[in-house]
Amino acid sequence: NYEGPKAVVSTQSTGQAHKRLREEMERCDKYLDESTRSELEQKCVHVLVEKHLELFYAEFVNLLDNEKNEDIGRMYELVVRLPTGLQHLKNLLENHIKTVGLKAVEACGGGKESVDPKEYVKALLEVHKKYNDLVTTSFDKNPLFVQALDKACTGFMNKNCVSESTNNTGKSPELLAKYCNLLLKKSSRISAEEDLESILNSVMVIFKYILEKDVFQRFYRTLLAHRLVNDTSVSHDLEGNMISKLKQECGFEYTSKLQKMYTDTHTSRDLNDRFHEFCSSPVPGFSIMVLSDGSWPFSRPSAEFNVPPELNVYHEKFSQFYDKQHSGRKLSWLYNQSKGELEWSRKPKSTHRFQCTMFQTSILLLFNHRVSYTVEEIQANTALEPERLDQILKQLVSFNVLRMSGEEGTPGMVELNLDFSSRKIRINLAMPLKTESKQETENTHQSVREDRNLVIQACVVRIMKDRKQLKHSLLLAEVMQQLHNFQPSVPAIKKAIGILIDKEYIDRVEGENDLYQYRA
Repeated sequence: NYEGPKAVVSTQSTGQAHKRLREEMERCDKYLDESTRSELEQKCVHVLVEKHLELFYAEFVNLLDNEKNEDIGRMYELVVRLPTGLQHLKNLLENHIKTVGLKAVEACGGGKESVDPKEYVKALLEVHKKYNDLVTTSFDKNPLFVQALDKACTGFMNKNCVSESTNNTGKSPELLAKYCNLLLKKSSRISAEEDLESILNSVMVIFKYILEKDVFQRFYRTLLAHRLVNDTSVSHDLEGNMISKLKQECGFEYTSKLQKMYTDTHTSRDLNDRFHEFCSSPVPGFSIMVLSDGSWPFSRPSAEFNVPPELNVYHEKFSQFYDKQHSGRKLSWLYNQSKGELEWSRKPKSTHRFQCTMFQTSILLLFNHRVSYTVEEIQANTALEPERLDQILKQLVSFNVLRMSGEEGTPGMVELNLDFSSRKIRINLAMPLKTESKQETENTHQSVREDRNLVIQACVVRIMKDRKQLKHSLLLAEVMQQLHNFQPSVPAIKKAIGILIDKEYIDRVEGENDLYQYRA
């Protein structure tokens, strides 16, 4: 007829219950028969814990708010003894983590038009680390609470005030890719490779929770391409390691283009060495990268461009060399990705080096022959499109290298600024225009949407080819189950099915509106 100890209900109830339970078990071991231990323990748990679960749940929220991890651990040790006691604790923890995560994102400037990728990812990592440590120490890595952590992180990392303010669910993967770019560029302030490797490992923690991994892959590929082409990678070994991490997480297909880009850089170095051996005289400062068509995110130029005569000799010589090395292949020159360095030595002891794009180079080299040109003459010499030429000229004027005369909207004279001076010796004129960066971001998201339509269609065809006939609801479920790099919406799948019906890949079974059949 043992009734158990009288439960004490107070703000310290968790600690007291834990203490009372331990004392009762010690007394049982000393004075009672071993056969009574199980029944006594059940009775104590019923009196001390089960009768006061609502109090425990209320106190659990307070403990989370006040970060009382030891008390949380004691509460877990009590509630874990009840078969159904942990489910509500799990729900409370999940809601708490999600709320804290959303507040952390908002605190790092989530309501602004542009968010700093570094601050954003840092906020996500801090929340994850804090509660991952809690789950590890206080909940003994219980799968139920690991699941709560994963679900909460997936929630606030993919849908928060940043994604809502831009009306773009792919904002988190975009910012994560840009953060990786900050880490892997030479301008990164983190020097030690060991430190970078550790940070990249933490990036992969966030990547695991990203739902729209195809958006990350597209942005990462674009930024990787710029790092490799411009030779701004902090370490080629780290680039390879990061690709390996992504491959391990998402498979070979996900990283096949990234791996091919990485391989192209090594192949191009060997090709450059052979080209310099091919030339009878040395070609100082001249290097070429040959990129595999389809792997790199660069599109072929649609407009014509006149290569400056000073560079055309090397241009033609490399074309001859490559034709001998690889007969049948055709080179498409990406002048918009080419860069060079010009030396300004107008005044004695006042030499500057301009880092320029190919288009800037073609304009500035003209001024070796004359001090001024009309806009029409520059356009005739370079064959640049009027809109692009106008942007480049304004950029060179902003650096005070050129001067323009004439009213706004009317073509005038462009003059070389003979009085140019700067404290810097090396001056980077090849700064990307803000409009170009914004347009590139919009184009990347647009290409992701277009690729998704094709991926969904291919998935539907693959499923129908295997199943021959399938009901509408089952087809939707199969498509959602098979696509891992993003979550397709029901309207998007329906649209893909409609397109495939129009293309005669599949048909509706006559008399069965919700049943499809594959057309061989």
